[in-house]
Amino acid sequence: KKPQCSAEGCTKYPQRGGLCIAHGGKKKQCSSEGCTNQVRSGGLCIKHGAKVSTCIKDDCTNQAMLGGLCTKHGGNKKKMCSTEGCTNQVVNGGVCMKHGAKVKLC
Repeated sequence: KKPQCSAEGCTKYPQRGGLCIAHGGKKKQCSSEGCTNQVRSGGLCIKHGAKVSTCIKDDCTNQAMLGGLCTKHGGNKKKMCSTEGCTNQVVNGGVCMKHGAKVKLC
């Protein structure tokens, strides 16, 4: 008999912890009792005390993403403008619209 996910009613193949991927089988879970959130650092989820870095912009307390910036200040996973000090997203040719990206119209 083929092993199955331990989630009720699921017949998919289990991964880590007896669960399929859809039910969190490949992701490590928080070590806090009864918590099924994904681990961030130190075996804990954010809710239970995993350390997360904050945005490097003055007076911003949002969680940092890429390059030490939060998404509000341009720290998403998209490439950033190559002009020094600019936190805008690249549009074309490594630069943002403000710094000369050419965009085709129609």
